[in-house]
Amino acid sequence: MIDITMENDSAQLQEVVVTALGIKREKQSLGYAQQTVEGESLIKARETNINNALAGKVAGVQFTGAPSSGFGNSNIRLRGNTGVLYIVDNVKVQDASDIITDDIADMSVLKGAAATALYGPQGINGVIIITTKSAGEGQSSISVNHSSAIENVYKIPEYQNEYGGGYSQEFNTFNFDPSIHPADWSSFDGQSMVEYYADESWGPKMDGQLVRHWDSWIPNTPEFGELRPFSPNPDNVRDFFETGITSNTNVTFTKGGEGFSVRASLAKIDRTGVIPNSERNTVQGSLSASVDISDKLEGFASLNYQDRRTSNYPSNGYGNIASNFNQWWQRQLDIDRLKDYRRNGQVVSWNLNSPTNTSPLYWDMPYFITNENVNPQNKNALYGRLGLNYNFNEDFTASVEVRKTLNTYESSNRAGFGGLSQPFYSEYEETNNTDELFGILNYQKDLTEDFDISASAGFEIYDRNEKSISASTAGGLTADGFYSLNTSRDRPNLSSYYQEIGRQSVFSKASIGFRNLLYLDGSARLDWQSTANSEDNRVETYGGSLSLIFSKLLPQNDILSFGKLRASIAEAPRFPGVFQISETYNIGTPYGSFGKLSVKSGLNNPLLTGGVRREYEFGTEMRFANNRLGLDVTYFNKQDDQLPAGVSLDPSTGFTSFSTNSGEQTYKGWELAFNVVPVRNDNFVWDINANFATLERTVDAIAPGTDVNVLSTTWRGIQLQERVGEEWGAIYGRAYRRDDAGNILLSDTGNPRYDSNQYLGNVLPDWTGGATSFMQYKNLSLGLDFDFQKGGKIFSVTKMFNAYSGLGESTIGNNAAGNPLRDAVTGGGAAVAASDADASTGGILIEGVDETTGEPASYYVEAQTYYGRLFALHEEWLYDASYVKLRQARIDYEVEGSLIDNTPIKKLNIGVFASNLWLIYSSIDDIDISELEDSQITGYGWTEGGQSPNTRTIGLNVNISF
Repeated sequence: MIDITMENDSAQLQEVVVTALGIKREKQSLGYAQQTVEGESLIKARETNINNALAGKVAGVQFTGAPSSGFGNSNIRLRGNTGVLYIVDNVKVQDASDIITDDIADMSVLKGAAATALYGPQGINGVIIITTKSAGEGQSSISVNHSSAIENVYKIPEYQNEYGGGYSQEFNTFNFDPSIHPADWSSFDGQSMVEYYADESWGPKMDGQLVRHWDSWIPNTPEFGELRPFSPNPDNVRDFFETGITSNTNVTFTKGGEGFSVRASLAKIDRTGVIPNSERNTVQGSLSASVDISDKLEGFASLNYQDRRTSNYPSNGYGNIASNFNQWWQRQLDIDRLKDYRRNGQVVSWNLNSPTNTSPLYWDMPYFITNENVNPQNKNALYGRLGLNYNFNEDFTASVEVRKTLNTYESSNRAGFGGLSQPFYSEYEETNNTDELFGILNYQKDLTEDFDISASAGFEIYDRNEKSISASTAGGLTADGFYSLNTSRDRPNLSSYYQEIGRQSVFSKASIGFRNLLYLDGSARLDWQSTANSEDNRVETYGGSLSLIFSKLLPQNDILSFGKLRASIAEAPRFPGVFQISETYNIGTPYGSFGKLSVKSGLNNPLLTGGVRREYEFGTEMRFANNRLGLDVTYFNKQDDQLPAGVSLDPSTGFTSFSTNSGEQTYKGWELAFNVVPVRNDNFVWDINANFATLERTVDAIAPGTDVNVLSTTWRGIQLQERVGEEWGAIYGRAYRRDDAGNILLSDTGNPRYDSNQYLGNVLPDWTGGATSFMQYKNLSLGLDFDFQKGGKIFSVTKMFNAYSGLGESTIGNNAAGNPLRDAVTGGGAAVAASDADASTGGILIEGVDETTGEPASYYVEAQTYYGRLFALHEEWLYDASYVKLRQARIDYEVEGSLIDNTPIKKLNIGVFASNLWLIYSSIDDIDISELEDSQITGYGWTEGGQSPNTRTIGLNVNISF
């Protein structure tokens, strides 16, 4: 439900926003970039993940999503950095997934170091401040907000349906051998068999030939000895996935009166995923209250709690259930026949060893994986605060509060009995706890008719501790069907971890205004933290800004409604990480009754710091035509200096590396936010918002003698790197070897040559952005949310394996000669020169130049050989990361008048919503590159590693207030 409130122009120009430490300021006075997002716009599609809801709504925020078919959390980069600090009612929450989106009143995004200076090192990568809903004076209501939604897979690869499983286009033939086969198998002699051991689809054409399928070799089953047609199953992958259902019910009570306010909400969210046997059940609630204890003293408190239980957390990346379909699969398989994986007293698989050994060879049944290899997870999150506000007089106030967060995680993992892997069981528990004491004094006064001042000073005492314990079985399990650490065949592996961080801080800020025209701000914060050297453990954060409302210097006109120039500068340091400056030891598995400790390979530097960031930005905000058109433009430049980096050491020292403060990086970019109201009258309003942002991040230095740092690596040497003098996030790997004219060099058998460690592209996009459109006609409204990205590169494992294993649509069709490309090439070998091929040749035409002579060369290469040669030739599988997506849509109808008059209902809204509605453009047609599992695994979002498919959700929402 979205409400549009018409305000007069002066009210709009005096918009109040929330800034650092919860201090409210007039937006016109801010000298730095800040963007507000209304809470109602975040829950159009009943999103429970705050990062998903933010996609495309804030300039400078790059959304890096997780596959929607699973339960993973998406991530965001703000001006090129992850690690954004989330704050809910002044409480620093540990994880974005802890936030209850239904409770959000509004969100304030602080992007630059000047805006976040009062948070010190914790806020260096940006801060998202969330204010939750509260009850106004005289308000009393109960509301029920319920939605039901279904989700289905909407993006899977385009598979070929002409050729079935196998490595050869000829069927195997069963040859009866009385020395190894039962006598009654003699009748099977000469029957055609599928290559069961093959986990690729380079096999025979699927023309309905009668063959022995995998299940026909399992005795004492109806299928034993059966011949069935060898035919395609075009939807065998799609049919594996189910229809997911999400039910989200939120009940809220609010009551506000003279001197008090209370709000309570309770929600239950049940989601059944599209992957079989995946389910998550969440119960979450919040309670907030304030009361006037006296005329000057106010007490307040809030508490938020979440209990989240996941019955089975689907994995992502190579080897997961979806990558099985996309990388190692046979296209003739009937998915329904794979559900029964226990037959004749044993676990079986389509990928069996042989007719006499029906146990799994390389792959378990997909349903065995989802039902037996389960990964349940439980999470409990609690955060809240308790405090007092005291008003000394109209100008001088004080506040003190205690804050608490507590997150606990429990998970287990197992490999089922009878499957491909040795039976296995593990447990993991983690507890994260923070305690904080905060106090602040605020002073605000009009000094003269021309000057006003607002100032604050305060302190913060912070403590965080984290502990975890993990254990796993070794050598298998002793009790069939029972999963426990106690049944480990050998001594279980056990590890534990503990860390604690203490920090003490003081801060101050002041703002001086002149005639509501010119504002000068300054802020400073000092932090002392336990992770730094005890002799030098203080860091200093400074920020300053200036803003000028230049429209007040111009004659009043009907064109420019409001205009402001702003500029800011800041310096923000970091602390070194936990245990970075002190010697610690690796703890190994005990040898008998003796413990085992080992020295780490890196030598600690007791003088190491976390580095420092210097940032400046300037921008302008303008509104035109009586606020019908708005523009906000920002340029920022930030330099990270003295970043920790590793320097190689001679191994004879006993260490291989040493940490030093020598890294340097520079970020710069533009951000633009645009708003226009094309139509606004008594019956109809149309509001359009759009934003764009660019980012250039360069590596200026790493460490003495080090010009390359590998950030991530995968599949035979493709790497994400940072290199001195280049843009951060460079992708290096195997590239075609070419001549000066760009032609590919070929061997005398048509094998393309390549060179390793070549520059292939960069993960960073040229620009990112989003747009929203809201139209309301009387009681009916339509909202659309778009997000998009131009440029950047990603490496696709799915596309590479789709081709290598003969599964993808690209591996069929006709070649340049007009013949099926899977037909044999002339002469029946791996390749033939195009000049020697006859008119009926099969294979795939590859053109280039001869590596020896440099003369033009072309060959027809047998299809399986062709794609085998391209495996891990990284340039071939690198794709443009541009996309345009209609992420969310919603239609609402506000019921009024006689339909609810004379009923207890005060407000009734009915809405239909959808998310992941339309991937309008993508360079990879069958993969939604806005949702990559690598964003969870490495945090960089540079590879698609064989992830689960993406889903589309459609739902109905009813919101009733009494």
